[in-house]
Amino acid sequence: MAGMQNAIGAPMAGRKRVLVADDDVAVCSLLKLVLKSIAHVTTVQDAESALAVLEKEPPFDAIISDFMLPGINGLEFVERLRAEPLSSRTPILMISGHDRHAVDERARALGVEAFLHKPFTLAQLRQTIGGLLGPTAAA
Repeated sequence: MAGMQNAIGAPMAGRKRVLVADDDVAVCSLLKLVLKSIAHVTTVQDAESALAVLEKEPPFDAIISDFMLPGINGLEFVERLRAEPLSSRTPILMISGHDRHAVDERARALGVEAFLHKPFTLAQLRQTIGGLLGPTAAA
């Protein structure tokens, strides 16, 4: 059954997995809540923690990154992701509250597939991540 986790909280086989990197704990909580029906969500507050998770865990089905992260910013994070064989093709959604055109152009050049600009609606979030995860996730 979709959305089920085993006794230790790990996602069950076949469940889509999403990694969220955002320094705003409230945004992480919101994303986890909204996406729980379509994916198991792992959250971290910075890119370095996200890279550490990616080294230890099986590949994720999608990655959501804020543009402004402490330390390594969102664009540098995407550059590192694209340089790694296991994440080089993972769909990425970038969230930003900054100048739409400047962020979009730079991020798209690095291989970001989707963007959400703050403020965004829950429907936009579900539709965007559902599109990245494929038809079974959008249901």
